[in-house]
Amino acid sequence: MSKKQRTRKNKTTKKKSTTPIVSKILLLIIIIFIIAISALKVSEFIVFRQENSFPKLEISLKKAPIEQINGGEKSTIYKENTVSFTKDGQTTDYDNVEIKGRGNYTWLLPKRSYQIKFSEKHELFSLPEAKKWILLANYADPSYLRNDIAFHLESLLENPYATSGNFAEVYFDKHYNGLYYITEKVEINKNRVNLKDPLGVIAEIDNLHNTDETCSLVARNGECLSIHDSVNSDNSPEGALDFLNKFNQLEFAIAKKDYALIEKIADIDSFAKYFLLSEFTNNPDAYSSSFFFFMDGPDDKIHAGPGWDFDMSLGNKIWTADGVEYEAFLSPSNSMILKDHLSKDKIVDLSSPSHTERISSIVYDLLSIPEFKARVKEIYQDTLSGKGDELLDYIKNQADYIRPAALRDQERWKLKTNFDDEVDYLIDWVAKRYDHFEQTYGANSSTETPGETIPDPAPESQPPSKE
Repeated sequence: MSKKQRTRKNKTTKKKSTTPIVSKILLLIIIIFIIAISALKVSEFIVFRQENSFPKLEISLKKAPIEQINGGEKSTIYKENTVSFTKDGQTTDYDNVEIKGRGNYTWLLPKRSYQIKFSEKHELFSLPEAKKWILLANYADPSYLRNDIAFHLESLLENPYATSGNFAEVYFDKHYNGLYYITEKVEINKNRVNLKDPLGVIAEIDNLHNTDETCSLVARNGECLSIHDSVNSDNSPEGALDFLNKFNQLEFAIAKKDYALIEKIADIDSFAKYFLLSEFTNNPDAYSSSFFFFMDGPDDKIHAGPGWDFDMSLGNKIWTADGVEYEAFLSPSNSMILKDHLSKDKIVDLSSPSHTERISSIVYDLLSIPEFKARVKEIYQDTLSGKGDELLDYIKNQADYIRPAALRDQERWKLKTNFDDEVDYLIDWVAKRYDHFEQTYGANSSTETPGETIPDPAPESQPPSKE
């Protein structure tokens, strides 16, 4: 065999030996490509399933687009809308639904809160049926969880009228509007605050948003009171006067430290529970706005609660207040909200712009009475003590549940906060707060208030944009 023939044969052999390798590489690339496509489709399916398994409230607006509703007065009622509520794959449709805006500060934010009203009473999330439901945007709460945690705490405190709610994603005219917390409304209803006397009322202290021109009832100590709801609207003025008179009697009895008289006028346990709820959550709005009371006619006592409006509570770092040390809202060891900023002898000045000059002192003054303070400790030990792990597990489970929806909401509203960091901070804050309450009100607590300690700073993140 010649040299030329041998060379040709070697080249032919080499070509035959490389062909299977190239084929294998191409086959491997194809397999990898197929796997990648499959993984992408699986990922898309998971996202699709998450989006479609999470509760959904779809609102079709008939009279005005959502942009017009947001640009108008929050009190304007828009009728004849339709709502579809989907949960666990089951969809229920409702016609003739009213919608309007709600909130004070929150109505000024880009993502708004709303109230919807069905033409008949219906259940949502297996909660007792009612016509009115509140859609809380939680735009100022980067964890989305603070209202839910507070309502859960109120149920642990065994308040018979504790508010309940659940999460759902809301759409307006098929456009995604984000993650909402759909809750019961504080109102008179056999399934909510069950009042029966024709003169029964729910009243509210709102020293923050009312002025001396708009305040309908002014208490003896200068508090701004209003009637939030009444059993019979025709009897509302008479019921309001009955409540105002009894409220003035209560304030007088507290000023005199006449505990026997206080017990005749007020439901002591409800005030103690309101204090524990407000203090545990360190809610800056607790004693100035959305401070609810109810009274089932003139022969009933005054009851404090239910609690409401907790998006700024539980160490929310977004909150600031004129004239108040920032740490006063963030310290899990703070024993009494704004106690160092509240003058007991100060009459509420409704024309003052300062938040601290509009704080109601009624609970603050009750705490100066030993019998009330002792009852606070008893109720804490009977309800919340020993439930720290249960509370933290509840927060973790709720955070895991809403996480995919929370991330979609952050993308929708272009929020810069890190959801996981915010949840970690919230869990740490609650854990420290709970330890402080165990030391202060638990079975082994001392009579002295533990020293103040400031928690670790919240994670660095941008507050929601107002643009």
